Amino acid sequence: RRSEAVAKPIDSTMPLRLLLTAALAAGVWTGSEQGNLSQSYDIAFNRKDIGLSELESKYNITLHEALGKTNCDPTGSEPCSAVIVLAGLLSERSEDTSCPYDGLKPSQCNFMCGVMTNIMYHAKLLNEQGIPGHQVDLVVMHDESIPDDALTFIRSQGARTLKLDDSVKRLACRGFIESEQTLGKKLSADVCEMSPFSGKMFGNHEVVFVQIFKLAALTLLEYDSVTHVDVDQFIEEPTHLAEELSYFHSNPKLSLLANGGKKAPINAGHWVAKPGLELVRVWIEDLHAGYSESQGYQNAGLITPKMHERIEGGWSDANRHGSSSWKFVGANRDQGLMFHMFVVKCADVGSCDGVDTSYTFNSVEHFGGSKKPWRVGVCQDKNIDKDSKVRLNSIFDKIIGPPTGEAFVDSYCTPVLKQNRAECAKYAE
Repeated sequence: RRSEAVAKPIDSTMPLRLLLTAALAAGVWTGSEQGNLSQSYDIAFNRKDIGLSELESKYNITLHEALGKTNCDPTGSEPCSAVIVLAGLLSERSEDTSCPYDGLKPSQCNFMCGVMTNIMYHAKLLNEQGIPGHQVDLVVMHDESIPDDALTFIRSQGARTLKLDDSVKRLACRGFIESEQTLGKKLSADVCEMSPFSGKMFGNHEVVFVQIFKLAALTLLEYDSVTHVDVDQFIEEPTHLAEELSYFHSNPKLSLLANGGKKAPINAGHWVAKPGLELVRVWIEDLHAGYSESQGYQNAGLITPKMHERIEGGWSDANRHGSSSWKFVGANRDQGLMFHMFVVKCADVGSCDGVDTSYTFNSVEHFGGSKKPWRVGVCQDKNIDKDSKVRLNSIFDKIIGPPTGEAFVDSYCTPVLKQNRAECAKYAE
């Protein structure tokens, strides 16, 4: 219930935590409602007030709100941050019945095991230890392929969930056609509008329509910052993440804290960013306009991104891609979007004041490629070196927990993890 008192205008560019404080001060809610807000923090905002509904109407898309209660006190002095995990499957169904989730292929089932393992690990870490000096939520962003019962379990673990609507995938699909990118040449308007996003229709390119959603974290305007971790990354030391967040928040001109690399100007695995309406606008405009290998997003042109390589004590310039500037790894998805949004368009976006790709991240342990802890028989793979198997052996005791009461986790994931732990124990230091 809104107060009938005339309230002062509220700056919609502020983080939602500050919007709450301003709303309380301006009399937007009455006294009894203020008390409820300070107790539960389970608050829904009129999206029209913060500008997202305008984008939804213009591009015929749906941008959902996160479900579940937040741990953040909007009147608290500590910054409010979200740790983000993205979960999406290649949604083609199978007649294989080996997976407890009906219709999932073995590879999808294996990935779901990774998703659940990651979420349970981080939910326990954040709920029991927290991040010193910061208020933190775990937010699981998911597309429509994640089973509903899995989402119910995820929220029961103390995480919030944010649905990523297929309408945004269809917007990106149309953009690929309009820009005549290599992927666009294999698509049609009918495929974009009506086909399920599956490997059958999109082949190996289907993953593009999952990875573009990493930037949906920027729609979480209620947070002062969002920290993305890939499914195969684990925050090992809360104090290290606290250092990253403190560094980010102590530099108010920073909009993005990320790693550069030899294969892409920005690595989209682990990063910290400041949500903002204008950045969301650029993201949606990029998807609408599409991507081409010669011009990038929104016909940005031949812009040569700096590539870096890690050396003792910092970073150095490494190989460049010259005139083929938009052919770096991930250019047509997450890493290209981040480069265009935060670097190329930075001068045009008022809330994007700075990008730091030289910061040394110490908070996450990454098990990339085929070295996933939940991959069946991972330590039996002769192509994985001994050092990697030693690293794998060190993570199992941290990610294997007691029975959860969730059938998929208890009957499928935990046995796989325990078997892998037994095999990897042979490589203990």
